[in-house]
Amino acid sequence: MPIPTQSAAQAERKSEQRNLVFKIVEKRYDHPTAQDIYEQARRNMPAISLGTVYRNLQRLVDQGSLIESKNGRKPARYEARRHRHYHIHCTECGSLEDVSVPYQESLDRKVEKQLRYQLEEHRLEFYGVCPSCHAASRKSERGTFMPRRRMGSSTKLQSTKGENYVR
Repeated sequence: MPIPTQSAAQAERKSEQRNLVFKIVEKRYDHPTAQDIYEQARRNMPAISLGTVYRNLQRLVDQGSLIESKNGRKPARYEARRHRHYHIHCTECGSLEDVSVPYQESLDRKVEKQLRYQLEEHRLEFYGVCPSCHAASRKSERGTFMPRRRMGSSTKLQSTKGENYVR
């Protein structure tokens, strides 16, 4: 039985879809999620599916054209590979930002010398609470409840009187 091959039209469409996904990510500097990319892609190509966006993102990541950043259970975020740099993740809302600290090539050389690896790059990720989430939690401290600790899908809360609640 012959192996089915894709038609030239199917191959061209896949290429158009992949190019659209790449161009969307390349033009953005806010590290969009797959959902963000999908919503923008639908404006140009209404028939594109979320699954197609995910498949093309994965292919572009595998090819080295895009960088995928993950933060626990938060949605992955994507960016075009421009230059080596570091990121900071908000542990509350999942936002991702570039950090303007120069890439430390000397660290690559030090690790290569110590471990005899031929390094391609290193990644350094910072984690913390962004200014918006920090301001929101400070406002909630003045109210009845204040966030105490993140726990998966539920959040332990503590009243100003010290009583514990799970939301």
